[in-house]
Amino acid sequence: MDKRNVMFWSMALLLTAASELNADDWQQASGPNGNFVVAGEAPDQFSVFQNENVLWRTPLPSTGQGTVIVCGGKAFVTSHEEIAEDTEMGRDILGMCFDAHTGKELWRKTVAGTRVTDLSSLFSDNTAASPVADKSRVCFVNVGGQICCFDHEGQELWSYDWVPFGRHHARLHEPILHDGKVITVQYPKQDLELEHTTKPGAKLLGRDRKYWTRLQAFDLKTGKRKWISDAGTSIHQTSTIGNTKRPAILTGRGGGHQPPEEPYGLSFIDASDGREIWETAIKGYPSAQNACWNTNHAFALTHKEHLKLDLKDGTVLNRISLLKDVSLTRHDGASWVREAVANLPNAKQGFTKNSNVLVGDYHYFRSASRYLIGRVHVGTGKVEYLQVPVQVVVESRGERTWLWEKPIKNDMKNANGFVASQDRRNAGDGWGHVSAASPIVVGDKIYLPTMLGVVYVLRWNAELLDEQALLSVSDLGPAGETWTLASLSYARGRLYARTLKELICIGN
Repeated sequence: MDKRNVMFWSMALLLTAASELNADDWQQASGPNGNFVVAGEAPDQFSVFQNENVLWRTPLPSTGQGTVIVCGGKAFVTSHEEIAEDTEMGRDILGMCFDAHTGKELWRKTVAGTRVTDLSSLFSDNTAASPVADKSRVCFVNVGGQICCFDHEGQELWSYDWVPFGRHHARLHEPILHDGKVITVQYPKQDLELEHTTKPGAKLLGRDRKYWTRLQAFDLKTGKRKWISDAGTSIHQTSTIGNTKRPAILTGRGGGHQPPEEPYGLSFIDASDGREIWETAIKGYPSAQNACWNTNHAFALTHKEHLKLDLKDGTVLNRISLLKDVSLTRHDGASWVREAVANLPNAKQGFTKNSNVLVGDYHYFRSASRYLIGRVHVGTGKVEYLQVPVQVVVESRGERTWLWEKPIKNDMKNANGFVASQDRRNAGDGWGHVSAASPIVVGDKIYLPTMLGVVYVLRWNAELLDEQALLSVSDLGPAGETWTLASLSYARGRLYARTLKELICIGN
């Protein structure tokens, strides 16, 4: 069999595996297969600013960060409540339902919180957790302390309240839909005193196991809690679900601000009851990443290395440097230059938080600096980087300019022109120290969004990660006026996106 046939059958097998669940809906942030990867076909280039490949756009009441969830012809998304002036802080959020085909708003419901947080934070706000939906219910999570479940017509079915624990409430963990349950991560008790909910107050509780954040499963029909996991989970980690001989979840602990759950590293959990299957300590594990695994191995990023673990028992099988002897394709200001063997400088952070995804034999991620998209071949250990422009600026005549260094900062304004932000870092470039949106994969294309409203579209299975693999640098709106921390979603040939200002449907 020649090389082209081998590649064809490899791709066919991959897409068959990715099609196991119905791709007509995107029922949770990580998609129908729980790994941000799905079969299908979507546009490889679009411009919301130029109305290119845009099917509809709908203004949103205010800022928000969760992914658009599509189920049964409806699109569900969260938003902070409307503001009538420049506003820095917020508590309650809105769970909203739209017609997925037209963008018409169908209903909105308030999901109250117990904690006030700064709006549009580059690390989290109360809208950070995406909804989950099945054919008859939708569940909205206010990260500030409430879960509300509604039917598709907006009738409330049940709710659950708790008081979140201090600083450790970042956005990286997304609710998981499994076997009629919604699996979230939270402090396990409901009656935490409010003095412990502020960022300085987080130190008052200590590091005892009773203060750990854990995965928790709630019955979607009744709201009854079914289990709490044995292992602790850092709020910085995106846990992911999949199947071996049984449904399981890979989760992790670690990250900034010394989260109390220890040891830092990875745990493999039975999704039916929360029981821990194995635990592996990884010194200095920066858990602000998507937990990536396949049927044989789990994979992890540190600031300098890529790790492969045996899925049976969590044994670390190998470590690959992310800095030494790598392939680099860069732009020198005039043309592309490829260095077959290069060494990258050490950096305080090696990758942009939550920017990684596993597809086929490749583990993709965004670097923390220099605007590099990286990938590791998990079989050979080959590490490649491609420099990309930090921003695309579309001129009034349709001319597109790529900026390679200094981007235009975001205005942080909502659809009504009011600033919805406190931290000046929120207007940054979305690389490095930021809880970034996760990439998604549709067919042979990977979509990597940034906080600037830029979406890099690449052919993920390209033989080389060079300029030929970069299909487009697309936009979700005009430069300097488009802010987002939401992943894209996909259903029935359409991409769905949300920014601080609007809800967007993209398609051919």
